[in-house]
Amino acid sequence: MTRLYELDAYLTGELNEGEADALEEAMFGAPDDPDLLFLDRIARHGAQLAEHGTFDIGVPRAHIDTLVAAGHKVQMFDPGPPGKGHSLILDDDAEFVVTMLAIGRNDIERVDVEINLIDYNATKTIKDVTVDRDGIVYGLCERPLAKLAFGAGRTVANVRRTDGARDVIATWDLTPP
Repeated sequence: MTRLYELDAYLTGELNEGEADALEEAMFGAPDDPDLLFLDRIARHGAQLAEHGTFDIGVPRAHIDTLVAAGHKVQMFDPGPPGKGHSLILDDDAEFVVTMLAIGRNDIERVDVEINLIDYNATKTIKDVTVDRDGIVYGLCERPLAKLAFGAGRTVANVRRTDGARDVIATWDLTPP
């Protein structure tokens, strides 16, 4: 049984009392265990993402204003109207990067954002992203993630309705700097 399997069984209550006690003793006796260090990093990073509001990615404009008011350096990236956008040059001082996708629809509360990394033939769909009441999707992410995303080459972003038809509402074709 691997440590991660044991931890899963521990958290779900599958271990009997003796097994649970033995696992607790083993965890406290091996603070440098790679599995435990990995889970600790996930917990710390997850808490940071939750604190910053970057776990859900799509946030209302008011949340961004709160980050700025708290003294965080937030870089706003507006690729313009749907179609061919422009590329982002990251500000070295930015803690957060916000990509503004102006879909022009304030009658929709949530959308799916489909991100296609052309050079890698990879697609990532971010589900149920909030559309602000101004009709803009504010995609908030930590700077390291933005650096990875915008450094991956040409990207095509499709904003889709979340209804059964999943119609594309808007598309941006972004090129690297």
